[in-house]
Amino acid sequence: MKTLSTIFIAISVIFGAIALVLSCVGIGTPNWQTTYAILNGQTQPVRTANFFYSCVFYPNGTRISCTSRVSDRNIGQYYPIDARGDQTEWNQHLDNAAGLCIVGIIFIFFGTVATLLMLPANWGLWIYWIGPTCYFLACLFMLAGMSEGAYVLYYNDYAANLYQTGHLLTIFSFAMSSVAAGHLYTLPEILNFEMPQREQYK
Repeated sequence: MKTLSTIFIAISVIFGAIALVLSCVGIGTPNWQTTYAILNGQTQPVRTANFFYSCVFYPNGTRISCTSRVSDRNIGQYYPIDARGDQTEWNQHLDNAAGLCIVGIIFIFFGTVATLLMLPANWGLWIYWIGPTCYFLACLFMLAGMSEGAYVLYYNDYAANLYQTGHLLTIFSFAMSSVAAGHLYTLPEILNFEMPQREQYK
């Protein structure tokens, strides 16, 4: 049973690490929403955007410049957004989305580390609660962040797909960590229960 728990822990840590990398790359890449235009008979990207900044491209696909929302809150000047509400509301949604998604990434990290710490046998039973709890909170914060951002951006490019894949892998890691924690949490009780029975039949 302990060997099986070790396998679940390994799977959870591996997929948690992959989820962490994908989420970090996704949140930092501008291609959450890409706006295309037909130029010279070809479909070319003209603008990309994420929760933090937006980039503009030449007709040949070369990036011209990127503008941060921190330096320019008048996002209507450079964001390819088709959303209801004014710029203050848009910025509020994007601020909330950025914060929630980053908190979700932090919880992925702590969930992965806490799940890895389940391997040593000299920890108290409280350690088995931390990993699944952090993964669970990561799933909630990531989903809430993507929901907030969806008020403003259309997730139609690879950066959003990377973050969504990270969210999916976090859910899987949460399941594996929970199963392993359940096994290890109840293992002392099982051993204490089975030992007298084994002595009785000797």
